[in-house]
Amino acid sequence: MENWSCAFARQAASDLDVYELLSGSTVPVSQRLHYLQMWLEKLCKAFLWSQAYQTEMKHQVVAHVLPGLVADYWHRVDFRKATNISAFREICREIDLLHPQIDAAGRRPENVEYPWAGASGAIEVPALWKFRLAQKLYTVPGVLLLKAAAGITRNPSVFLKAD
Repeated sequence: MENWSCAFARQAASDLDVYELLSGSTVPVSQRLHYLQMWLEKLCKAFLWSQAYQTEMKHQVVAHVLPGLVADYWHRVDFRKATNISAFREICREIDLLHPQIDAAGRRPENVEYPWAGASGAIEVPALWKFRLAQKLYTVPGVLLLKAAAGITRNPSVFLKAD
């Protein structure tokens, strides 16, 4: 029987597969970002479960967990390229904000799942929205972050504990 950490890690790998599949397609960016958010949230929760932090299972885990996981991963693989941790944290915060329950105290209602009322009162649709995160993923910090996160997802044994 799998433990919770392993189960979250397996589901994160499945979400990564779908994210990669959608990234090469013409589906709306909201669909790709939805799987990105789910993948990275589950990866971070797999790590939290492995460290016995079950009580801290919230939706805003990517910004708190992923930068440290990536830094540790790079240390283990002896990656020495200069990195901008604040840029990673900014991207991770944007990933957390994709979740509909995270709206920065009402200042960021846009999310990848449900329509919302825009500042003008117009109803906005995720499939038609231009998410600010989409372009950030193609910057050097975005590419490095996702490459490291994919490496961790494909080899979660770096933090998983067997039952």
